[in-house]
Amino acid sequence: MKTQSLISIFILSLIITTGCSSDSGKKEGLIILENTEWTNQWVENTNDNSLPRLLLIGDSHVQQYYGFVKQELKGKFNFGRYTTSKCLGNPFLAKEIRTFLEQYPCDVIVFNNGLHGPDYPDSVYAAALSDIFNIFKEVQPSAKVIWVNTTPRRNPKNLSEFSASVEHVKTRNRYAKEYMEEHNIPIVDSWTLGYDHPEYYSGDGTHFNKEGKKAEAKGVAEAVLKAMKK
Repeated sequence: MKTQSLISIFILSLIITTGCSSDSGKKEGLIILENTEWTNQWVENTNDNSLPRLLLIGDSHVQQYYGFVKQELKGKFNFGRYTTSKCLGNPFLAKEIRTFLEQYPCDVIVFNNGLHGPDYPDSVYAAALSDIFNIFKEVQPSAKVIWVNTTPRRNPKNLSEFSASVEHVKTRNRYAKEYMEEHNIPIVDSWTLGYDHPEYYSGDGTHFNKEGKKAEAKGVAEAVLKAMKK
């Protein structure tokens, strides 16, 4: 009886341990898909090494202000972008960014991620920051890296009001700010730009109109030029 009891306790401990390990693994490789997933990459003048290359990595905000960044920095850089709906925490984001950077050497990386993946826990988002920045250092060790924080969403029916997700974005920006300050990475403050200027928003409450895109692009361009002087 004593032997059987010991065996039963051992089996129960094994089940509990295995169960905990399984849950931990699922959390580490958490994949939460949006209804529509998308990725877009665009790299110009790939065979021209006469100018430094600037790569912008981010979401639809980045995709929309990309052209205005080009206007601000015309003749000073070659350009490229990788934009996606994948959020920090999605393991495929890190894999795709690594593959992208391995193909295209660059001098400056401007990175933003925060509006997508609202169902990802903020702790998962925060932990994934170091994963991506470690990829930057490993694959493009000489590139200067700039972070663009995330803009608040507004109520599409009343752009003077913020949406319910504003606290969620604040939390992500706080985690990002702590990481960037710890690692001396410059920050472009698009949050304040969106917070102070409801007139910069389009009717969906998420994206900027033309004037907003120009203002966002100007902030990015200024940060890039400043980084190149260091």
